[in-house]
Amino acid sequence: MFEVVEENKNVKIVKVSLDHKSIDDARDKVYNDLSKDIKLKGFRPGMIPRNLINTIIGMDKINDLVKDEVADKAFDVLFKDGLEEGENVLLPPRVKSVELGGNADVFFEMHFFPKVEIESMKGIEIIIPDVGNLDENVERTINELREEKVILIPKGEDQSAQIDDVAEVEYIDLTGKDPEKKTLEIRIGNPEEGTIFPHLIGKKIGDEFDFTSKSENTGNETSLHVKLNKLYSRKLPDIDDNFAKMVDEKYETLEDLKNALKSEVDKSINEIILSIKRDEIAEELAKKTKIDVLDSTIDYFVDYIVDNKKEEKVYDEELKDKFQGDEKAYIDSIRSETIDYLKFEGAVRLIAQEKSLNVSDDEVFEEAKRVYEESKISDERLKITLKTDISLYSSIKRKLLSFKVADELLKDAVLVLKKKNDGFEDDKIEGDESEGEN
Repeated sequence: MFEVVEENKNVKIVKVSLDHKSIDDARDKVYNDLSKDIKLKGFRPGMIPRNLINTIIGMDKINDLVKDEVADKAFDVLFKDGLEEGENVLLPPRVKSVELGGNADVFFEMHFFPKVEIESMKGIEIIIPDVGNLDENVERTINELREEKVILIPKGEDQSAQIDDVAEVEYIDLTGKDPEKKTLEIRIGNPEEGTIFPHLIGKKIGDEFDFTSKSENTGNETSLHVKLNKLYSRKLPDIDDNFAKMVDEKYETLEDLKNALKSEVDKSINEIILSIKRDEIAEELAKKTKIDVLDSTIDYFVDYIVDNKKEEKVYDEELKDKFQGDEKAYIDSIRSETIDYLKFEGAVRLIAQEKSLNVSDDEVFEEAKRVYEESKISDERLKITLKTDISLYSSIKRKLLSFKVADELLKDAVLVLKKKNDGFEDDKIEGDESEGEN
């Protein structure tokens, strides 16, 4: 059993009491483990007397090991007995102290999600970009498909390279750092768009030249010797019924292709806009939310994240690549992200409770199917994965709940359409009547 002996904001000190048998069992386990581990001449493993173990290990160390075993048992009891606020536990409980006497009393420091206060979200302006009309986007997609189906026509040895040609070059590093010859296919652009383009334009198959480029980021120079091996002109297919069949044989006419693209592009645009709206309302929600949390919780959370990053061996890499070795800036960034996370998560939980928003197991399963569609995982295996991988299940459920909360808040938001031409006044739409997709 357990009881709350102290409470301060979102932190509680919880005492778990165990009977004396738990102490005896813990002590027996400690001695049995040590007896098996200690190698002592004249004694078989597991048969070393306790008085010798006491001498070798020391009573203080043995008592510490007993307390660790008792704490592990208390940890199991804490959750096995049904901690009512289990879902609100933010971080793993930390052992503050273990007292051994007639019975064992183990004190845990438990950090819960802090209480939040949310300012009114009614009338919040959400800016969404103008992604263009449907016909423009279909036209853009068709041009992209034309590029994918481009026909490369070999040019003769007497023909020179021009802008938009495709050149296959062979090159070698003149600095000697990499002596191996390599090949590269290049689409020749305008001379001002690339350092090698001015050297290629006008060249013929078999021509060779040296050139030096300088990195804008590092300032390092690279000198290469280049040989033009092959040269192609590009021919884009005509946009007609034959082009539609080139894209996919299921399309008989260009009109069939355009109709299919309209449906796909329209769905894609709606998904993009919905994602933007949800992201925007989530940022506003964090700004409008205040949390009542102890600094010790933030500190513990930051330490917890840092420890995980180090265990996953990404801490040093991120510190170097993203923060140029400035550890204080790195930790401050993690701290800021932690506070934003607590605000958003706390607000989502509160709004979901007030609005009776829930996520069912079926919804979690359907979202998991969508996410892992390309993996070809069977439904049965996916269900087992969701049951055994609590982290995966929880992350999907949290995401879907945040979507539902965002969609609920968007009903009272003012959507501002940001037009491409800044000379026009933005359009305002009172409320969001579109149905949110999970």
